[in-house]
Amino acid sequence: MAEAKEAYISILEKKLAELTGIEVDQIKKNQFANAANEAVAIREMASYVEGIVVQQAGVAQAGTVSPQIAQMFAHINAELGEERGAHALPPLKYDFNALEPHISGMIMEIHHTKHHQGYINNIIAATKKLVEAEAASDVNAMNALLPAIKFNGGGHLNHTIFWTNMAPDAGGEPEGAIAQAIDDSFGSFQSFKDKFSAASVGVKGSGWGWLGYCPNNNKLEIATCQNQDPLQITHGLVPLLGLDVWEHAYYLQYKNLRADYVKAFFNVINWPNVNERYEKACKDAGH
Repeated sequence: MAEAKEAYISILEKKLAELTGIEVDQIKKNQFANAANEAVAIREMASYVEGIVVQQAGVAQAGTVSPQIAQMFAHINAELGEERGAHALPPLKYDFNALEPHISGMIMEIHHTKHHQGYINNIIAATKKLVEAEAASDVNAMNALLPAIKFNGGGHLNHTIFWTNMAPDAGGEPEGAIAQAIDDSFGSFQSFKDKFSAASVGVKGSGWGWLGYCPNNNKLEIATCQNQDPLQITHGLVPLLGLDVWEHAYYLQYKNLRADYVKAFFNVINWPNVNERYEKACKDAGH
């Protein structure tokens, strides 16, 4: 397995060198540097959680706990059925290389088993510290944990949705209720595709492109979120289709050509999954 990976990397790097004129060694440095960005962010958030000191009961100050803490765990529970702190890596429903040639198996394996697992490790650690803070009635410590809970809880939630939004032998145009909703909200599928692509390509730095459902006006909307901010808390939309545009999600294969990655994503969209999410969101909203 390891030898196969090395051979794959070698072939890919040679092809990139041919296309770009950049030396293989430099390509490798760029790949590792960009793939490491999220890993660094995950490690930094782990250190942040460790650094929060919970005051002893009677010393801690009273106050109001941010409602976003409970909201984050509620959204995770709704998607995965997980209770607070009992989080695990959801298995993929397809092989790592099943989305090739659009998304490489190596990217999928690293993304799923390393990056996603990192968010899970951190949300578990943050939950343990949250329980400690709750026992001491330390509201300041609880609220100090909010960035870690949103970042890591959002990373867990967003990636879980992302994996189900993709499938082998997928793509094309949607059918069913979601197809009609896209036409009603954007005029046509092509119009939606253009707007979703532009929004996703245009995310500044790291983040996500989303197709969401607004339960208030019963319409679809396109939105973007920075880093791992969850769509529900950020925009009040129900997530239907998410695209990870952190560089680690595509750099090994598409280098800095995010637009090419976004274009390729449309070849693996699991529209039945998106349609199922849409129908459930409409039902939950009473529409």
